[in-house]
Amino acid sequence: MPLRPALLAASQPAAAPSPPREATAVGLLAALAALAPFLLGWLSLAPNRLLSPRPAELPMGPELGLAMGGFLLACLLVLLLARRAALLPWAEAAAALALCALLATAGLGARAALEAASPMARAMPAAGVWVAMLLLALAAGSCAAGRGGTPGRFLALAVLGVGGLLATGLLDGLSVVHEAAARGPELRSAFSGHLALAGGALALALMVSVPLSLLALRRPRLEAALMGLANGFQVVPSLALFGLLMGPLAALAALWPALRDWGVGGIGPAPAILGIAAYLLLPLASSLLAGLRVASPALLDAARGQGMTEAGILRRLRLPLGWGVMLGGLRVAAVQAVGLATLAALIGGGGLGRLVFQGIGQMAADLILLGVLPVVLLSLLVDGLLAILQSGLEVAR
Repeated sequence: MPLRPALLAASQPAAAPSPPREATAVGLLAALAALAPFLLGWLSLAPNRLLSPRPAELPMGPELGLAMGGFLLACLLVLLLARRAALLPWAEAAAALALCALLATAGLGARAALEAASPMARAMPAAGVWVAMLLLALAAGSCAAGRGGTPGRFLALAVLGVGGLLATGLLDGLSVVHEAAARGPELRSAFSGHLALAGGALALALMVSVPLSLLALRRPRLEAALMGLANGFQVVPSLALFGLLMGPLAALAALWPALRDWGVGGIGPAPAILGIAAYLLLPLASSLLAGLRVASPALLDAARGQGMTEAGILRRLRLPLGWGVMLGGLRVAAVQAVGLATLAALIGGGGLGRLVFQGIGQMAADLILLGVLPVVLLSLLVDGLLAILQSGLEVAR
């Protein structure tokens, strides 16, 4: 008799694994992404780049229908695969496939629409395509969070897919691609200038924050002064800070003309790099101090009791244990540098912001996108690479 409950329990089939908690959010995002282009439009058409685009009908054809069907099927795959925790990486890959199919549909539709329009006409994705892209990115991020990682798989597959679409010419009908082809040298120059601005500001901020953080680690007054200064820079608007730096730098260049050969002046990249570096002090200094204090006081006392010097403690305990926290602050600072470098164009610093503000002045949406999209992609790339490095160090630890 006592064995009957155990036998009955063993004879019952095992319960199906419950869906991950992200399954509902991912499914809702995928469903909304599939509906967005049909509700908000696939394509916008303008007679020329000076006139505002208007919603246009999507000319259906065999290739277009195949691409649209692939988009809807990929969205359905995202919804279904996200219901199993073990299949979340595949759901993330399906989100990248859906994004590529979405862009292919917009590109094919633009090419078909321009065949019946004037040679000056411009075609661009409508609001529904942009909203669907955002929703798919959020769905991929939720899948990555469900498996405890970063959406690196989605970003890598999306970049490869979009690169393949560009190489095959499926996106040539879109106005932003046409603008990029016409402004190739200018775009490359702006991109390299943007990298120089962001990289120079980040390097300068690291050169200042690292030694000061090491000195402030055991000096409370210096730490208070450093954090007060870093917080004070955050209060000043970026354009105002750039303007405040223009006067002193112009005076220095007038006093020592040799500085002009190094690019130091009231306008140009110098005030932009100094201003951006000032904004980066807070995330860098705060993360450095927090990372250096990850090691517990008991562990530090034990190391000192064994005769380890402060330099040895820093090299063998503080840095290895605090790398994850420090890289978290570096991620924030790097992305912030890429974004703030866009404003450097307002004071003659160059960068991708030059294209953005040219587009605003000409009311040309495709030119604005030509400057904005590389900034977004560069921010995602920098954040993704540093996130992979951060997670790798945490696993190794």
